[in-house]
Amino acid sequence: MKNIFFTGLIIFLTGCSSKQQKPLEISSVKATSGEMILLGKINKANLQVSPLTPWFNQDYQRISIDTKWIESVKPHIKGLSVKIFMGTWCEDSQREIPHFFKLLESLEFDRNHIEMYAMSEEKSTPENFEKGWEIFNIPTIIFLKNGIEINRFVEFPKISLESDIIKIIKREDYSHSYK
Repeated sequence: MKNIFFTGLIIFLTGCSSKQQKPLEISSVKATSGEMILLGKINKANLQVSPLTPWFNQDYQRISIDTKWIESVKPHIKGLSVKIFMGTWCEDSQREIPHFFKLLESLEFDRNHIEMYAMSEEKSTPENFEKGWEIFNIPTIIFLKNGIEINRFVEFPKISLESDIIKIIKREDYSHSYK
């Protein structure tokens, strides 16, 4: 019953705009910590409207992106897709994911090329979306070109999120914080 109410609330809050992404149907679960979290395949809209993720909109609104960064990266995004593994309970995800979505928005990145999964504290999903992706720390953002992984960002930036992302997208020498 709670899940049906929650889904109805999300649909009501997002309205009927065709331009606005609609949240995916998802349920919240109690984590081992006792905290309620999102779990499974989600999208940006899920983070924007969930009462469990007030941090998303707060951080997303305060971030601004340098236009020089946009101009430098935009020519390199053709054929790019991303898989995001994150946790709504995870401080690192709370810090990086709003910022990452602001970067994607500034690039006018096609949201149809984004897959995002909210994980448990054990770094798993009920559907095993993480299977074969070697997810040990989150957030993990995997960049793919034509379906093949070119590199990944893991947990926190080496220099800054913008600097790490530009190196990955331009296929410059980059290894994430745990490599």
